[in-house]
Amino acid sequence: MNNRKDMQLNEEFSNQVVLPDQLAPIEVQEFEALENKYKLINQIGSAIVLVFALIGFFLFTQISSGNIPITVVIAVPFIFAVLFIGKLAFIILGFPKKGYLLREQDVSYRSGLFIYKLTTIPFNRIQHVEVSQNMIEKSFGLSRVKVFTAGGSVSDLSIPGLLPDKAHQIESFLLSKVSKHE
Repeated sequence: MNNRKDMQLNEEFSNQVVLPDQLAPIEVQEFEALENKYKLINQIGSAIVLVFALIGFFLFTQISSGNIPITVVIAVPFIFAVLFIGKLAFIILGFPKKGYLLREQDVSYRSGLFIYKLTTIPFNRIQHVEVSQNMIEKSFGLSRVKVFTAGGSVSDLSIPGLLPDKAHQIESFLLSKVSKHE
């Protein structure tokens, strides 16, 4: 009787060797792009930071009652502007590199322009999934999917820049995969 159960288990279980050259590189896979509105949110956020930095500098120059050299008064806003343009270029050039990928056994998110980051979580490691919106995302009609694994209160993977319907579809898909692995 035990031999029959062992045989059935052995027929279902498979652990064949997979050679590295047989693997499809994840970078070759077609990642889903984020909504363009998410790029706009990042650009607006950078502009807001610039405005507050300039206001702070202006207030500082007013408080110091003219004791700041004119070169500093000219150089600081110029440096802020250069940093802002650099940040905008980073957002614009880096945006096409961002994306997510759903496969049979895992979910991945990639980002990065100079420093490439790829996070992949197998479905059997997922504890829970949630859809959230911060105030800015809500005003632009966007959501994000957060994927949590065991042992943390912070999401291990976050997919921003999704339309709410798409975010809920991804959440449902992931939860259905998680329930199959339990």
